[in-house]
Amino acid sequence: MSVAFYKVTMNGNEGHEKICVYNKGCNFRCLGCAYKVPNASIGPSDSEREVGTQQVIDLLRREGARRIHFIGGEPLINANLATIAEFAHEELEATTVIGHSNGSKRIPDFIDEATISIKTLDDVVHKAYTGVSNGQVLANFKDAYERGVKMKASTVLIPGIITPEEVEGIAVFISELDRRIPFHITAYMPVPDVELRAPSDAEMDAAVLAAKRHLRNVSGSMLDAKTFSAMKEKDPAFRSHKIDPE
Repeated sequence: MSVAFYKVTMNGNEGHEKICVYNKGCNFRCLGCAYKVPNASIGPSDSEREVGTQQVIDLLRREGARRIHFIGGEPLINANLATIAEFAHEELEATTVIGHSNGSKRIPDFIDEATISIKTLDDVVHKAYTGVSNGQVLANFKDAYERGVKMKASTVLIPGIITPEEVEGIAVFISELDRRIPFHITAYMPVPDVELRAPSDAEMDAAVLAAKRHLRNVSGSMLDAKTFSAMKEKDPAFRSHKIDPE
């Protein structure tokens, strides 16, 4: 399993300024992983090469990064994440963010914010869907919140697997820590060779309504591969360009 940084990008659009550090590789084997969606521009291409830890640090210093997002793949499995986070937080005084993560590893020190995907509270379902237990995910989410990391949560609504009732259970878990933690529900995006469907509008509405019974900040989104690709091109929040080491 590759666990290398492979790309650094910059978004300079007003209100969305940030640098993203991408990690290749993931320790989950999710049946419906969006990285399998064709033409959605998700994940590394075969031509992407490793970017070394010192190269990442030099890029961040050169660009004067003020907000840095670590994404993937799965950022938390990279052994050098903590080193870069400490440099960015302490020397650059930048805001450090885990942009999205499966939460399977402890969020390191010097991280200010994190978004964790909680697939399900049912450990049997979690193992069947991802290949691993969810126990550490839930423990790491709670640990990070208690250490003062600004937390956000997300989940994917998958008919027949992650139901509106299950989404409500996740919302209850989050609310027991803090009802103000933002929670985003994403509609499952079908991938090739996987017999799962996208939720209906009614199913999505039911999941959002169920979560809102327990949390103050709940949102949802329904996208297909074509819409997702177009959004990445048109939305300033997603427009960025690759920056390379000198």
